[in-house]
Amino acid sequence: MMMMNNPTMLSYIRREQSVLGNIVAAYSDQFAKALAGAPERPQRWLILAMASSQNAATTARLYMQKIAGIQVTVLATDQYLTYETADSDVDVIIPISLDGDDPTTLAALKKAHAASQAYTIAMTAKSDSELAGECDATCDLLTGKETIPYITLSFQAIVLSLMLLALRSAADRNLLTDLEANQELDDFSLLIENMNYTVQQANDFYRKFTIDFTNTPEFTAIGASVLTGTLAEMQTKFTEIMRVPSRGYTLAEFTHGGYLGAHEQHCQFYIELTTDPGVMAQLQAVKDYESRLTPHIYTISLTGEEPAVKDAQTLQLTAVEDQYKAPLLAIIPFQVLAWYVAKSKGINLNHPIFTDFQEQVAPK
Repeated sequence: MMMMNNPTMLSYIRREQSVLGNIVAAYSDQFAKALAGAPERPQRWLILAMASSQNAATTARLYMQKIAGIQVTVLATDQYLTYETADSDVDVIIPISLDGDDPTTLAALKKAHAASQAYTIAMTAKSDSELAGECDATCDLLTGKETIPYITLSFQAIVLSLMLLALRSAADRNLLTDLEANQELDDFSLLIENMNYTVQQANDFYRKFTIDFTNTPEFTAIGASVLTGTLAEMQTKFTEIMRVPSRGYTLAEFTHGGYLGAHEQHCQFYIELTTDPGVMAQLQAVKDYESRLTPHIYTISLTGEEPAVKDAQTLQLTAVEDQYKAPLLAIIPFQVLAWYVAKSKGINLNHPIFTDFQEQVAPK
């Protein structure tokens, strides 16, 4: 594992390509072992996670369902523990905890397992953790400890690891031929090879619009529902790091009420994908309408097509044909922008704020 001196959020972002490449390389070994004792015909998977880990699981969920023919439920660990009724029909439980010792996650796992006796896979960056010891198998994220509080590398590792678990499950159950499974792996590898380039593109985009991004009092990102987890993570990162109001809306959420909060200083990002043409047509219509209200309209495109309006405010990323894999690139500009805009605002991310918060609000 490569160690870094004085790592920053940006240095972890720049490691995403290499670490995710290692995760793909571990497909034949690690993911086979993780599923070695899984049910032959699993139908219902439960993922328990919190915060950015929950956003990552939500990001991976639709690909998992599509590739493996399973029903995947993602629940906040605290919500599940305190309020949800445990489902006895769950086949596979995946609790996610980076350090593997979160008491809420451990308690939620025990509740879920007591009701279902399901097969359990710990997803963690610490393979010798208490969580790993409580589960039937472990999926090591291969990230090591991300020593800053704003996870980026670990977010991406969770997304890809969940996707590859589902892919391996589909292959093990002969839902895919070896050729089809290898094609999926090749697709992931090609996408990952573009991550460092995407980081550089986002860097250049920030430098082009530094003043606008730095002075913006509010950010919103809007995209198709397949990007639900990406949009939630944008909201999390921008709010925590830039410390200004930020919101990630699916297109449906924005058109059913989010648009009412738009104003002339509002900075909006539209994420364009190769997806349902009707969805993209409506996204374009929304962008056209909002352009009348604010000039701070930006587009992040993964379609490979030239923008309808040749403005400079479109960031054209590498085209991704599979809408379910596109989030692996789509989140990177938001990670990079959060880092650079925070710096331009004079926010020292190495200097924690509200240092007594956890102590004051922890359960007694």
